[in-house]
Amino acid sequence: MTAATAPTSGLGAELQTASTLLSDRQVEDLVRTHYGLSGKAEWLWGEKDSNHRLTLEDGSTCLVKVLNAGEKPETTSLHSSALLHVAHVDPGIPVQRIVPALNGAPDIRIPTEDGDTRAVRLVTFLHGQALSSVKHTARQRANVGIMMARMQKAFESFEHACANHKITWDMTHAPDLAAGLDCLTDEAERDRLAACLTRFKADVLSRLHDLPTQVIHNDFNCENILVDPDKPDEVSGIIDFGDMVRAPRVFDVAVGASYMLDEESEPVDCVFDMLAGYATLQTLNDAEIAALYPAMMVRTLMRIVIPHWRASMFPEHAARILCRTDLSRRIFARLSAYCEDEFAARCHTIFMRAPK
Repeated sequence: MTAATAPTSGLGAELQTASTLLSDRQVEDLVRTHYGLSGKAEWLWGEKDSNHRLTLEDGSTCLVKVLNAGEKPETTSLHSSALLHVAHVDPGIPVQRIVPALNGAPDIRIPTEDGDTRAVRLVTFLHGQALSSVKHTARQRANVGIMMARMQKAFESFEHACANHKITWDMTHAPDLAAGLDCLTDEAERDRLAACLTRFKADVLSRLHDLPTQVIHNDFNCENILVDPDKPDEVSGIIDFGDMVRAPRVFDVAVGASYMLDEESEPVDCVFDMLAGYATLQTLNDAEIAALYPAMMVRTLMRIVIPHWRASMFPEHAARILCRTDLSRRIFARLSAYCEDEFAARCHTIFMRAPK
């Protein structure tokens, strides 16, 4: 994948630079040099990084993540520090464990061909199946909610100088997505999504002071949640901390809830299974409950607009980038048809029983 000239817009720079992929041989050499480990590398797909599974000589596996050159060192530090923090505060949360380099650092930097540098992180490989690949159940969705609540509780005590950085997938900056609507060819769709953004700005972003904020994972999607193949109701892993940011806590909930609709047959009601699990450990205040439905709408909107924007920059990868946008459109329509007042009423019922 090669870098592309980004269109002038308010969209984030972290997605405007594509990553130069390393060969498996290059990855094997750098791990041997900087980590003292020998193994066989296998490339894995990633949105903006060069990811490789590394099978070591003893048969164990690790994940080598060679970060995009556009990622700043302080951002890399944020993600590495978050993994270390979660492992320390709640070791039972199944996140990847950092394998330190020979110099003891949680991540290293290597030179690029153009004279820049990019970071490398080596972590344990979490085994399991992506939630997207198994049948969904009410118990499973509740367990996803519980795991999100645990993650949020772990992050309550996490601070980092880079946590307030601006990223494209942060709903706090959703109005910037208006610049990407021109990538959509359907005028009626552009108008619907523009109206959704306008409403979100007026009804949610204008009331950010009422929404508790903290560092959030911000990407609890069905590819980043792993389940035990033998017990698919059990969450066995949470991966990809690359979109984490300090933002309203309810935005994290909205992300996770919106992805509970990732199968064609799933009604909006299944979201409440996840929220019921979340509510066993966390609560939402009235302002957060009011913000949850429009935030789910906007997250789904982002899943339409951002891929189209990236496909316009990297047309050679358009088919892969856009492969799930039609599903996102159907989810957006499904949410749009649901009665928002009923949604809020059911949330209030769930969170009335939540711990205070």
